[in-house]
Amino acid sequence: MPFILLLLTIIPGGLAQTFPRDLVARSTVGLAATAACPRFGGLRGDNGSAQLGLGFQHMLRLNGTLLVAARDHIYAFDLGQDEGLLYPERHLTWEPRDRENCAMRGRLQDECHNYIRVLVPRDAGTLLACGTNAFSPRCRTYQVSSLTQEGEEVSGQARCPFDAKQSVVALFVDGSLYSATVADFQASDAVIYRSLSPGRPPLRTLKYSSRWLQEPHFVRALPYGPYVYFFFREVAVELGALGKVAVARVARVCRNDRGGSPRALERRWTSFLKVRLHCAVPGDAVFYFDVLEAVTPPWALHGRPAVLALFGTQPNSIPGSAVCAFYLADVERAFDGPFAEPRGAAGTWTPVPEDRVPQPRPGCCAGTGAAAGIGTSGDFPDETLAFAKEHPLLHGAVAPAGGRPLFTRTGARLTQLAVDVGAGPWGNQTVLFLGAEDGRVLKVLVATRQPEATRHPAGTSAPGETGDPGDTGDTGSEPLLLEDISLYDPARCRGPRGASRVLGLELHPPGRELYVAFAGCLVRLPLSRCARHGACRRSCLAARDPYCVWLPAEGCVPFSKDLPSGFEQDVEGSPGIVGSCPGEDAPAAGDSDGDVAHGVRGAEAAAAVPVPVLVGCVLGAFALGAVAAGLMATGCRRPPGHKGPPEPPGPAAAPPPPAQPPAPRLYPPLPAPRDPPELPTPEPTPQPPRAEPRRGQAAHPGPVGCPEPPGPGPPAKAALEELLQRLHGAGGSGWPVTPPAAGSFANRVRPGAPFSGVPLTPRDGAMRRLDVPPDSPPPPRRALAHTHSLGGAPTRPPGPGRGLTRMHSLGTPGGPPWGPRPGTLERSLSLKPPILPKPLLLPAAPGRP
Repeated sequence: MPFILLLLTIIPGGLAQTFPRDLVARSTVGLAATAACPRFGGLRGDNGSAQLGLGFQHMLRLNGTLLVAARDHIYAFDLGQDEGLLYPERHLTWEPRDRENCAMRGRLQDECHNYIRVLVPRDAGTLLACGTNAFSPRCRTYQVSSLTQEGEEVSGQARCPFDAKQSVVALFVDGSLYSATVADFQASDAVIYRSLSPGRPPLRTLKYSSRWLQEPHFVRALPYGPYVYFFFREVAVELGALGKVAVARVARVCRNDRGGSPRALERRWTSFLKVRLHCAVPGDAVFYFDVLEAVTPPWALHGRPAVLALFGTQPNSIPGSAVCAFYLADVERAFDGPFAEPRGAAGTWTPVPEDRVPQPRPGCCAGTGAAAGIGTSGDFPDETLAFAKEHPLLHGAVAPAGGRPLFTRTGARLTQLAVDVGAGPWGNQTVLFLGAEDGRVLKVLVATRQPEATRHPAGTSAPGETGDPGDTGDTGSEPLLLEDISLYDPARCRGPRGASRVLGLELHPPGRELYVAFAGCLVRLPLSRCARHGACRRSCLAARDPYCVWLPAEGCVPFSKDLPSGFEQDVEGSPGIVGSCPGEDAPAAGDSDGDVAHGVRGAEAAAAVPVPVLVGCVLGAFALGAVAAGLMATGCRRPPGHKGPPEPPGPAAAPPPPAQPPAPRLYPPLPAPRDPPELPTPEPTPQPPRAEPRRGQAAHPGPVGCPEPPGPGPPAKAALEELLQRLHGAGGSGWPVTPPAAGSFANRVRPGAPFSGVPLTPRDGAMRRLDVPPDSPPPPRRALAHTHSLGGAPTRPPGPGRGLTRMHSLGTPGGPPWGPRPGTLERSLSLKPPILPKPLLLPAAPGRP
C-alpha cells in the first residue's frame, strides 16, 4: 500500500487541485519610502477640508487634466506638473443652499453637503456634474477648460443619488445620459435610466421589481456594439433560499430602445436582460468570488476586447479577492442562452424551454438580427413584451477567460483596480495595480511566461510578442507580486472611519505615475522605484519590474522612450540571474523570493525539490522503515517451546526494596459498623476519669495519658471536650481560659494554632454562641433539674444559668449583662443529639411498591 501511494503521489495529476497560494511580494515598500510622495488634502485655508478631509467622490482623466470631484468642490490637476507637486491649477466651489431642510430630515451636518457624485464628459468641451446637494440632487454643465457653468441647473433625480453612500454610474452615449442609481430618498427604487435624449422620451427599468433589480450596487457602465452594458452586484433573487447572497451581474440595453407599447412596458426598457458573472477557483468544490468591486474599461488583450474585473468574497465570510478577465465576445454570447424562471412551490429557478420563448426573441434590438423586420421597440408583439417583463434573468453565467482567476489574495479585501496592458519596453506586459482596504497598493505582473517557442534567447521578450492574461491555461503564465506598497498615513490624510480604504485608482502611463484616492486625500505615486537597486545589476534584473531597465552607464533607471539602446531587462526571470551583489546583506529569512532591495533569490531556492517528489520520498522511507522493523521483531522473538542451555548464574539477588508507603486513597475508608449511639437522656451522664492536677497547677478536666486516635463513628466525650475548647478558642474572644494540662487534648493541637497560646482558667471556659453578637446580654434562664457538671462537681442551687446554655439568639431585654460567667462547663438538655446515619435501603411503606 505505501508503494501505491508513492506512485500516486509522484505521477502528475495524482494530487487534487488546491487553492492558489498567496504570492510573496518581491519588494515591500513601507511608509518611510512613500512619505515623499506628494499629497493633496484640500485647499489652503479651507476649514472644511482641514476638519473633514478631502471628501473624495470621483476621478476623471480628460485631455491631460485630472478632474477630481469631492465635497463642495471640483479640482483640476495638470498631469504635466512637476513630480514633487500635487496642487490644482483651478477649481470650482458648489455648496448647497438649503442645509436647514436637510437637517430637518434627520440628517447629520456632515451629510448635508454637496457631494459631487457624477462627473462625465458630455462632449469634447463640456462635462456634466451632479451632486447630492444636501439630499436634493442637482446637475450642472461646466466647461472643461475653465470650469465655468453653462446653462441652468436641472434635477438630479435618477441621475444622482440622494445619499453620498449610494452607488452611481453614468455616461453619455449618442447624446443621451445613461445613469444607474436610486431614484428616491429612501433608496428603495433602483433604476437604470436614460434621459436628456433629444427627441426621445426617458426610459427606465421596471419600478419596485425584485426580478429586475434587487438592492444593486453599480460599478461601471460602458458601450459595446449596439448595446450599453452595466456591471453591478445585487442580492440574488434566484438564491433567496440561501439568504441575502450577493452575486455579480452584467446587464445590457439596446441603444435604439424606445420603450414598449401602451399595453406593456410603456416607457420601460424592452431590451433589458441580465446574466451572472462567474469568477471562481475551479475544483471538486468550486470557490466563488461573487462581490463585484471594480471593472476596467475595455482593453485589447491578445487582440480581443476584454475587461478585467475585481471580485471579493461575501461580507460575512473569510476576506479574499480575485481578478478575472472577461472577453466581451463571451459576454455577448451569454445573452443568447436560455431564460430562467422559478418553478414549483420551492421557487427553484430552472431554464425555460426554447419552444416557450416567443419570436422575435426578447432582448434583441429592433431592426437588427432576428428583429430586422421590426421598426421600433414599440412594434414588438405583446407576447414578446410580456415575456420580457417577467423574464429579465438568463440561466447560466459568463465564464472568465482561461477558466480561472488571474490573481487571488486571501486575508485581505481589495477595493480598486487599474491595469496597464502596455507595460515594458515593447509594451507587451500587463501590470495590475490593486488598492486594498488597509491603504496598501499591490503591483502585480501577469502573463509573464511565454511559450518556449516564442521566448527570446537572452531572456527578454522580443518586440511584437504579447502576453494574454486570459490565456493562462495555454501559455502557462503565472502572476508575480512585484511590490506591496503601504501608502495610507493617518497623520497626513484626515478622513472619517474607514478612511484607509482605497476609493480610486487612475493610471497615467505617459507620466509613469498612479493617482491613489482616499476619502481624505489624493496621493501621487510613481509606477516604479528603480533607484532602490542602486548600482547592483543583479538586483535590478532580478526585480523583474517591466518599468525598470539596467544601463551600464547609469545603473537601474525607469524606462523611457528616449533612453539609449543597450539596456537590459529580465522580466521572465532567467535562471542565471542569481546570487547577491557584493557587500549587500542576504535576503531575510522567511522570504522565499528575497528582497530585491538587498539582493536576489539564491540558487538554493531555485533548486527546491518538488512537493510530490518530497511527499513520495517520505512515504517510501516510512514504508521501508516499517518493513525493516517488522523483520527485526520477527527474528528476535523466541518461540514459546524453545529450550536453550542453562543460563549462567547471575549475581546475588539484591535485597528487596523497602515497602512503599500505601498510596493515598481518593476517598476515606468506610467506618466499621458500630452500634448506634444512645440518645441523650435527662439522666446523669457518666463523667470521664480525671487526671490529678500537678503541684502548682490548677485542676483541669481531661483524660489521663495519650488517648487512642479517634476512629470512625460517633465522637468520644473527651473529643467533645476538645472540640468545645477549640470552638471557644476560635471565637476570638479575649476571655481568659484554662491553660492545657499535661496529657490533655490541648497538648495534641498543632503548634501555632490560633488558640494554643491563649491561657485557660477552670472557671472562665464557658462556651460562647457564635450566632449571638458579643455585646448582646443573655436572656434569663431557669435551672435544669438532674444536671451534673462535666468536671464531677455537683451543680449549684437553682439560680442564674452558667456555662453552656440554650437561649434565644437575640437575648431577653432586661436580663443580666452579657459577659463571662464563673463555673464549670455543664451539659444540659439543650445539646443537640447526634443524628443516626440513614440506612442505604428504606423499606417501602405498606401499600406502596
